[in-house]
Amino acid sequence: MDTDDTTLLRDALDRTTDGLPPLPDLAPLAVREGRRRRARARIAVATTAFGVVTAGALGLTLLAGTTGPGVSTPAAGGARTSYPPVVVEETPGVTPPDNPEGLSEAERERRAQHQQKMAALLDELLPPKITDIRPVKDRTAEYRITAGGETFRMVASVRPEGGAALSRCANRPEGMPPCEEDTKLRAGGMVEWPTRVTVQYWYRKSVVELSVYAEKVVPVSGRVLFDVAKDPRFLELVKDADARPMEAEAGMFGSPRFW
Repeated sequence: MDTDDTTLLRDALDRTTDGLPPLPDLAPLAVREGRRRRARARIAVATTAFGVVTAGALGLTLLAGTTGPGVSTPAAGGARTSYPPVVVEETPGVTPPDNPEGLSEAERERRAQHQQKMAALLDELLPPKITDIRPVKDRTAEYRITAGGETFRMVASVRPEGGAALSRCANRPEGMPPCEEDTKLRAGGMVEWPTRVTVQYWYRKSVVELSVYAEKVVPVSGRVLFDVAKDPRFLELVKDADARPMEAEAGMFGSPRFW
């Protein structure tokens, strides 16, 4: 039975909260984030357990790279902290040579760290249906992404331009800063086919490319790749790669090896 004091307290609380909006429903957000993390945790466990993945969408074999110091896989439900690289066998059964460019260990580590940063950014910005991101060992611009159980080839490239850059920089519209002083990503072109999506930018004297390839249907759109390039952290990675190039010169639209 209510006492007089209880009734007075209830009336006071009602007056205090009157007019306040209802509390938001946090359940849908929590469920969506939980599903994404669980999916990525399952992929991480699978690649660690089996080590060899046949990329049906690519016709290639991906071998899980050995994990070095500081490389770890997350506990179930936890955030990703690293992205173990894979080795791609262009011809199944024929493993490519280690360190094909004969780089110093310091330079190989710098490029590997660039890939880790790029993979972490892609992991955050690509849609939830992309459930895994893996850098390709000794291929600075290449990654393997997983969607719907299939593996797709992705390129995130920053390459110094060849002779074409001289003409582009010499004929910039009036009012634009010289290439050397430009601090913005300048939009180039976009290709959006069922089996390939590419967006291109220029930054100073580098050509910047984001591409995804498939045998049947690409799992992302050009708009998704545009959104990746809009993130300020992507520009920071581009700046570093432009200042200290990690790839060979590009042609007018990326590199022929990406076509």
